[in-house]
This record gives sequence, C-alpha cells and structure tokens, in this order.
Amino acid sequence: MNKKWLTDFPFAHRGLHNPSKGLVENALSAFHAANETGHGFELDILLSKDNRAMVFHDVSLDRLTSVTGKIQDFTARELAEIKLKHTSDCIPPLSRVLSEIDQAYPILIEIKGDQGQPAEIAKAVFNDIEDYNGPIAIMSFYPEIIKWFKINAPHVLRGLVATSINDGEMPNDFFSIETQKKYVESLEVDFIAYDIKALPNDLTEYCRKKNMPVLTWTVRSEALQKKAAQYTDNIIYENLKLSQL
Repeated sequence: MNKKWLTDFPFAHRGLHNPSKGLVENALSAFHAANETGHGFELDILLSKDNRAMVFHDVSLDRLTSVTGKIQDFTARELAEIKLKHTSDCIPPLSRVLSEIDQAYPILIEIKGDQGQPAEIAKAVFNDIEDYNGPIAIMSFYPEIIKWFKINAPHVLRGLVATSINDGEMPNDFFSIETQKKYVESLEVDFIAYDIKALPNDLTEYCRKKNMPVLTWTVRSEALQKKAAQYTDNIIYENLKLSQL
C-alpha cells in the first residue's frame, strides 16, 4: 500500500474552516477551501439514525446547528437538510463529500466511537469509501473500529488516534502509552496521529524508529509547528497562516 501521501500534504483539521469567512468545521465548503490551497483535510464521522456515515464531530447538534437533539435521532436525509450555523452548508453525508471533492488531495477520516456502535459505523464508512479512487485513510481512538477494518478491509490504510492526556471522555486505558503500543502492534496500524500537547513520548519514538508515519494534531501556532517538525512527520493543523506551511 502506498503510504507516502500521508506525509506529502498538510491536513486541515475538519477542513480549512474560518467562521468569519463563512467556513465552518466539517462543511463541504471548508474541504474545498483546503484543496484550493493544495492541502488535504481531516474530517469526523458519526452515524445517522439509519446508519449512514455523516460528517459531523459532536453527538449533539446544538453547537453547530440551530436544531436541538442528537445526530442519531435523525435520518441521513433529515440531517442533510440541517444547515450549519451562519453558513449555507448543510451536514454532509460522507458519500456526498467523496463525490464532490478533488480526488487529487488526501483525506483522513476520523471515525468517532462515541455512539457505541463500532461495527455499524465502520461498515457505513467502508460502504462509502469502497469505490473511492483518491488517497484516503481511516483513523480512530477506538480499537474496535480499527480492528473491523483490519479484518474486513485490510487494504484500507488505518491509523490510531491517541493522546496520553486524560480528559475523562474515554476509558482510562486509552491514555496509557503501553496500551497504545499494544494497539499499534496488534492492530497492525499504518500510522498514528498523536496529540501535539503530549509529544514527545515513548510511543511516537517507537513508531518513528519503525518508519511508521507519525502525524500530530492539532497544530495551531508557529511554535507548535516547530515542535511537530522535530518530533513527527506531518501535521493536522488549524488557524495557521498558509505562509507558515
């Protein structure tokens, strides 16, 4: 499998979003903006009520839309009609993003595990990316999701998203460097995406010695970009001036 593209293009975190310009995170317009700068982008996936892969970060709709409720309370068709705040963009299904985006640039798909349906969400993503011809990879904090791809779609590049900073939102084991190393080995991941605030550490050094690409998130300043250049192979960035990249 070709992994070179994982380090060839910087990745705009949830697209190249800038609310002051009407570009909101995980909106199709933000993905186009990233591609127009010559960059790839990262996006997030959650499941709709009818088990479709939707591009959205929060389980709750409240922060980014004027609708109250959870994303799994609505079908894909209903979600695709809900506008993101202060934009003309609606919540896009992954299939729509893949059909409209420039396939010359790479996509990192972070599959969220917050809904507790690892097999269902992994299958929904695979159904959409199966015939996609551009450079694409899946990644997740959740080992069950990565394991699904290892077993059912081993040709899809897969990565572990990780941090050692426990924010209380996931099981404690997820923050253990030793446990993360076991995931890297047992799941045979192709890359890792590690929290810039937790670098450097034994896991990222271990992966780099094995020539496994180490990406980092979320790079939001020139100082963090310099740190990333020292300890990792590529960045997932936000709010950086393009002249800095």
